[in-house]
Amino acid sequence: MTEEAHELVAVPGDLMGFVIGKKGSTIKQIQTKSGAKLISDRDHRGFIVSGDEEQRACARQLVNEKVAEAQMINRRKRFPGQLVEIPSAFERQVTGKGGDNLKNISTLTGARVFSRGNQLYELRGTEKGVQHAELLLKRRVASARLKTDTICCYIDDRNLPEGCELKLVPVEEKERMMLPGSQSQYRLRPSEEYELGADSQGDNIPCYQADLIANALACLRKIKHDIESNKFQEADMWCHIGRVIIREPDEADVDEVWNIGEVVDKLQNTARGKKSDWRIAFKEGVEIDKKVLQETFSSQPAEEDYRERYDLSFLTPQGRSIRCKVWVANKGVQKKLEEIPIPFSDVKNVVEELHFEDGLTESRCRGWLVLSSQKYLQADIIFPGCKVDCRIMIRPLANNATQSSRHEDETKLLAGYLSMLTFSEADGLHLPDEKLPEGFLFNHMRCSRRTMYAPGEGFTLIVSEESTWGSDVKGEQNTETTDLHLGCEEWDRVLSGEDWEPEMIIAKLPKFLQFVHQVQDFLSYNNCAV
Repeated sequence: MTEEAHELVAVPGDLMGFVIGKKGSTIKQIQTKSGAKLISDRDHRGFIVSGDEEQRACARQLVNEKVAEAQMINRRKRFPGQLVEIPSAFERQVTGKGGDNLKNISTLTGARVFSRGNQLYELRGTEKGVQHAELLLKRRVASARLKTDTICCYIDDRNLPEGCELKLVPVEEKERMMLPGSQSQYRLRPSEEYELGADSQGDNIPCYQADLIANALACLRKIKHDIESNKFQEADMWCHIGRVIIREPDEADVDEVWNIGEVVDKLQNTARGKKSDWRIAFKEGVEIDKKVLQETFSSQPAEEDYRERYDLSFLTPQGRSIRCKVWVANKGVQKKLEEIPIPFSDVKNVVEELHFEDGLTESRCRGWLVLSSQKYLQADIIFPGCKVDCRIMIRPLANNATQSSRHEDETKLLAGYLSMLTFSEADGLHLPDEKLPEGFLFNHMRCSRRTMYAPGEGFTLIVSEESTWGSDVKGEQNTETTDLHLGCEEWDRVLSGEDWEPEMIIAKLPKFLQFVHQVQDFLSYNNCAV
């Protein structure tokens, strides 16, 4: 049996009352949660905490959290603007070198950002500008929390003539991405017009393939180790079709012509975190004629039980990204929703299942709160000779995600709010009329209807017709896009369990890249827009 002991947890005298709470309510909660006993020190230096080591540690953490909360309230009284806390572990990534990221956020939103010390930043400006700046700051924190292990970028010259040179071409205004501080965006294109013919590289094995395989193999080995250590249950590997955008290149670079080797050096420096003016972003989606797609590839029967999925994205007060996934059953479905398998097995990293209060919504919808997946590999492949590029991803997945007690409280608040979601046949899913819990921010909502195609050779092509609604404060337009998700049936089957080896997965990668080429050729020759 663990021996009990006691220790002093120091608390500033002027904050003792806040930690104790009205009629001792707060200190009682701390004792109940921790199992420790807390007595106010007679000299008002803090609390004498008694219990075993685990109980004392829990009580210490809860008391310190209350002290931090009280200090933030006091700071808000001194600084009347909106305050945002950036955890110290991510502060450098969020603010940027010399505060560049904060300056970009100010330029984009019109709100001014001031450092107030102790990881606190004050936002001043119009109500909408401050809300937008807070959203961008917390999005950066969420992104930093999910930093990808390995990021790489390659050039595929299969459709280019030998010795072809490249240049940067501006992205048209309607095709630009909403990126903080990104005043200029470019795509890589051949510097001169050419006809695809005998001089092109054709179906030669891409020169970058060996490096991509090495990176993917290392990531899969790490995931395999994490699965064997019970950190995750499974993994997935797939790619999206879209466009790689080059952000804010140096003005001198815009007028230059580059050979492929020079471009690779620029992109690899960026991917590896070295100094480079070529930062990249990836925009998913294409415009495609479904009739042509159906005539070219055979489609699998549509799911009879579910008609669509909604994804709602939120940012928590601590800058975590958390999603609500809601599957909507077709009208007249005869089964209990709990008995219907979820299509594509894509509800992972679950933190809580939702229970809807509205009767119609409960009869038609199933919903879950899930955490965003950690990416172990993100490989962007640019095809200057094609209309589209691709992004290959490798992620570990868990059926259920673990959380700290502090995060559990956040999750319960958000789950309570989302239990009031409502669905109607005419208008779809609607956010509750009630205000979001304090500190939470709505990021975006997306509705997708999916069709799976079987192009042959064990590969899959999922076409997702998507409607997206952004937060009112971001200034983004509601959009209609079509996302192409390419996968491998063998990977999906094998990576869903533990009985696989990294080499088994990698053996299929060269053929998968050939499949990517086939889809790109289809999109190019059928005049699909991106």
